[in-house]
Amino acid sequence: MAETIKLPRAEHRLCARVARLYYESELTQEQIGEFLGLSRMKVNRLLSLAMKSGIVQVQIIGPDEPHAELENQLLSLFRLKDVRVVSGPLPGQSLGLALAAAASDWLSERLEPDLVIGIGLGRTVALMPQTFSVPQPFNCHFVTLEGVGASPNAGFAAYDVTSRLADAAGGWAEVISAPTFVSTTEMRDALIAEPSVASSLQTARSASLMLQSVGTLSVDAPLFRHGTLSKKDLAALKKAGAVGDALGHFFDEDGQHVPWVTDGIHVGLTLSDLVDCPTSAVVAGGEEKLLAIRGGIRGGFIHALITDAATAERLIEVGP
Repeated sequence: MAETIKLPRAEHRLCARVARLYYESELTQEQIGEFLGLSRMKVNRLLSLAMKSGIVQVQIIGPDEPHAELENQLLSLFRLKDVRVVSGPLPGQSLGLALAAAASDWLSERLEPDLVIGIGLGRTVALMPQTFSVPQPFNCHFVTLEGVGASPNAGFAAYDVTSRLADAAGGWAEVISAPTFVSTTEMRDALIAEPSVASSLQTARSASLMLQSVGTLSVDAPLFRHGTLSKKDLAALKKAGAVGDALGHFFDEDGQHVPWVTDGIHVGLTLSDLVDCPTSAVVAGGEEKLLAIRGGIRGGFIHALITDAATAERLIEVGP
């Protein structure tokens, strides 16, 4: 049964005529006004009335995505730029690999020539080359967001997958040729003043898209396992209110920076750089990362999120 339009017949007829000229004949509002002898403001009002009254009805048909409702809820509730929700891992598959596959798809859909993409260090991101592919090569520029050289304080060299992603995309890679963490602030200052390192850091800051994960304050965290943090450090950071780290910098549940000694010996970008990036994306999931994800969103340095359905549901449950 056709919907009853609650407008006077003459107004109904005029709204329908204006709507047909606009949506079917693709005339501009100015052209419609000239054709019907109406002001542009009157045309605009009639188009708005046609939408509100049901004369014009919009049907949005998106691709078949099982978690579209979850994605839309997260977008609206947390005011994110983009969300990708993946089902839980398949039998025999880790959550990390499922998330990495989703991040690979998300990234491949956004590549374009000359795009600068910053890549963070982490176990989930390190799995992306296993599933990353593109329909055609793009002359894009991948750059690390932190130093990747091996050092006594951090063994992150194995996680540098930037060049592999660049090769798969048909682009090229740039690596910040320095340790992730060094022994002293003076050493850090000297390194970031080195022209080659300074140039790479500037390239990283210019990235239009940055993709990384967030860390937790647990003995399973890479910063602990590689010796950058001790158990005493973990306990002290928790006492200070920290719930996670991004690019080696710690933050609390509101996304506010929690200062730590590692800030002065880290070679790479900061939380402020993530905030300033047009699109700072995080791929992360699991109950243990819930507060870190929410904190990053609150702090304004997570603009887009790739996560799993269970984590998405928990985020909605705890709220922004």
